[in-house]
Amino acid sequence: MEKSRTGSSVIIMILVNLLLPDASLGEPRAQVVQIMCGNQLPHKVAIFVQNFVQTMENLTAQVPTSGFSTSLGSSGLDTVYGLVQCYGDLSLPECVLCIAHARTVIHSCYPFHSGKVYLDGCFLRTGNYNFFQEYTGQSDTAVCGNRTQKSFAFQVSARQAVVQAVSAAPNNNGYARSQVPVSRTNESAYVLADCWRSLSASSCRACLQNASASILGCLPWSEGRALNTGCFVRYSDTNFLNPIPRNGSSRGKNNFMFFSQAFLRSF
Repeated sequence: MEKSRTGSSVIIMILVNLLLPDASLGEPRAQVVQIMCGNQLPHKVAIFVQNFVQTMENLTAQVPTSGFSTSLGSSGLDTVYGLVQCYGDLSLPECVLCIAHARTVIHSCYPFHSGKVYLDGCFLRTGNYNFFQEYTGQSDTAVCGNRTQKSFAFQVSARQAVVQAVSAAPNNNGYARSQVPVSRTNESAYVLADCWRSLSASSCRACLQNASASILGCLPWSEGRALNTGCFVRYSDTNFLNPIPRNGSSRGKNNFMFFSQAFLRSF
């Protein structure tokens, strides 16, 4: 049965009211970058749907506490593995909003067994095998912006920022951000690098090295994204990075946990 739009709207309003006092609130960046669907159909649709729902519920339960989760729905031929992660600059409230949208988007891969959804703030993947340690694959790609072509000076700064973020991330729980000013301008190059937390540091490093080589091929365009099996990298001439989250009160966190789980279950 389809969930009530009115009910979802009420929960959204409650969440917004809870978050308003937090001056560090940024953007959930829930814009879809790319959807990648598999081509394998389930053996029994009813069992697949049941396992898919179970996996989504399990993922939902962990997102509000850590921004990352893996899950396994049942077992057998139509088992569903799931992985969800928000990028490191999103606060937990922003993460919940991004993942809520990712959950709605992943349904577009139905009835196929697997899918990947890359958003600008988070990532969601489902499949019928344990892919949690994968960091490279045939679907790895770069998505280049075509808004403007940048100067040589910007390209130098972008390359430097990518190198900084990619070098730092494997030893920083898989996440790093970088900002490098462009010489003799008031511009900067902004970079985010993020590995899925299921990867080891060495796998993260290998993924980011591949991703950085791919994304630098987007230059001289003003923006580029690397969508890899185990990581995400983005550079831009626009500051898309969110403020560093600050800790709130325990009461506020408890309220947020309660309402965010209800919010995610409404999708």
